[in-house]
Amino acid sequence: MKIHLIRHTTPEVEAGICYGQTDLGLAKSFAREREHVHTKLDTPYDALFSSPLQRCSLLADTIEAKARHIDERLMEYDFGDWEMRPWSDFKSGLEKSWMDNFIDQPAPNGESILIMQARVRAFWQELLKQRFDTVAVVTHSGVQRLIHADILQTPLTHLFRLQLDFGAVFEVEYSRESGLQTLKHR
Repeated sequence: MKIHLIRHTTPEVEAGICYGQTDLGLAKSFAREREHVHTKLDTPYDALFSSPLQRCSLLADTIEAKARHIDERLMEYDFGDWEMRPWSDFKSGLEKSWMDNFIDQPAPNGESILIMQARVRAFWQELLKQRFDTVAVVTHSGVQRLIHADILQTPLTHLFRLQLDFGAVFEVEYSRESGLQTLKHR
């Protein structure tokens, strides 16, 4: 099975804002970015899965697929009470404590990376059991990083060593016979 993991295009939000699961629209550059993403894709897909957040679903709506699925497990990290706050605020107190231990410690009224990893891993394991030949997954950088880390068995402390631009596409080739997953950037 060939799976394309596609990050959404640029959201309409000021730089330096923590936005996780906030449902943002897309920047005015969407049409241009969408066309660039499409140059990396193989359509039509047997199935397409998307985060319900509009920065993913709007891109997903432009990708040709035989079947479409919205899956909440593909949503970005839930920053809870910290959604839409500037990252520059995260210098002391609880925010600093969280930044030092984001893997285990959830954001207030949000989730930890371990909680997010569990939902993303459940989606991924379920997808790998399917009998599709080609799949598109439109999601967020956090989800892409977790899948990437799972495939390469990278420690979660290294998640942010992977730079992902808006519209980034990973290709995963999954062999049902061997269980091997190979990963490349498109």
